Amino acid sequence: MSKDFNFQVDGDKLEFTINTKIYSLETIYQAAYLFLDKVYIFLDGDPSKEIIVVMKIKDSPDNNSVDLEKIADEFHNELLNQLLRAKVNKSNAKIREYIVAQALYNAVPNEVDELLEEVEETKAENWQDDPMNIAKPWEGDKESN
Repeated sequence: MSKDFNFQVDGDKLEFTINTKIYSLETIYQAAYLFLDKVYIFLDGDPSKEIIVVMKIKDSPDNNSVDLEKIADEFHNELLNQLLRAKVNKSNAKIREYIVAQALYNAVPNEVDELLEEVEETKAENWQDDPMNIAKPWEGDKESN
């Protein structure tokens, strides 16, 4: 494959190849997905070497003025965009996992916190109960003698 992005336009069809040593299948699928509203997309080839992409204009009033050469250039730019997204996604995976784990951990009430809250509520409700007369003031005992 040459350094230029080569494509062939034949009537309402556009055809080009993508080197899968540069762009993963996932990257190609993600880029292709964004063009499904304008063109039909057919993928073929050997995934270990290259993918042949054939695009055909959809019959639609909105697509009458579709420029296949422009779509080829936009598709190539989108491949680069998706490749960069995949690399950033991979490099940030650990920190994203940590943030999600922290959010989930903080969203679930901690058992220790629940037990402490339960003890505090019990104390608040029963602070005046004194079945053993421990809370009785000493001075009161002197007066009763």
